[in-house]
Amino acid sequence: MEKTNNKWYKRLGWAGIVLCGLCCALPIIGTAIGIASLTALSFYLEKIGILALGLAAFFFSYALYNKRKKAKSCTTSCDTSCDCKTENAVRD
Repeated sequence: MEKTNNKWYKRLGWAGIVLCGLCCALPIIGTAIGIASLTALSFYLEKIGILALGLAAFFFSYALYNKRKKAKSCTTSCDTSCDCKTENAVRD
């Protein structure tokens, strides 16, 4: 399961890199094909950008939730005051 998640995150990362590259190349594309074409193209890309921003916020909050959820679990060497600290402690 962990490898599947890593592969999925890697694909999302590459998709983000490609989209960022397209965004940075948009002024160059505009000068090559004309400003009117750039205006028409950016009209559609703006809608996709708003959706992408919403998805990025969702994935960020989901990752933050999972990180905090994992941080609350106790281990045998936790320094915080957990209820499970004395139950799971290594005894000599």
